Amino acid sequence: AMCFLDDGNTLCAYARDTAYLSYFDLKNLDSEGATQTKVTVNESCVRGFEEHVSFAIMCLVPSPNGKYVAAATDASRNIIFEKGSPRQVRNLYGHKNDGFSVPKIAWSSNGQYIYGNTQDDCSICVWDIASGDIVKKLDDKMGGHTGQVREIFS
Repeated sequence: AMCFLDDGNTLCAYARDTAYLSYFDLKNLDSEGATQTKVTVNESCVRGFEEHVSFAIMCLVPSPNGKYVAAATDASRNIIFEKGSPRQVRNLYGHKNDGFSVPKIAWSSNGQYIYGNTQDDCSICVWDIASGDIVKKLDDKMGGHTGQVREIFS
């Protein structure tokens, strides 16, 4: 998973089976190459388990204001990270995604909500970032999809 930050000057990437996000500074790419900074996705952990995570990040999306990165995981958990920091601002639950699904997320234009797909009922969940709660489910009962949602874009 990867996304561009800082008007395209930074690439944020996650490699499966790792415990960190890599931030690549692309400003001097032509002359010096990209410098990499690794930031753990374990906000706090027991010493000796720094390299262990119980999820894989499948989708990364920057917030509209550029201060946060939303991560959709294969563990029925979406995480809002402070950009460049291991600080988890919010964990979002209430949906189902696993290693066989294709979790995707998107921010609302004002940054107040996160939209994410779920594998069990073909709906799109809408989370309020401030509370961490699902405030709406967009599903076939609302005239929405009857099949799996494979991509969301904001």
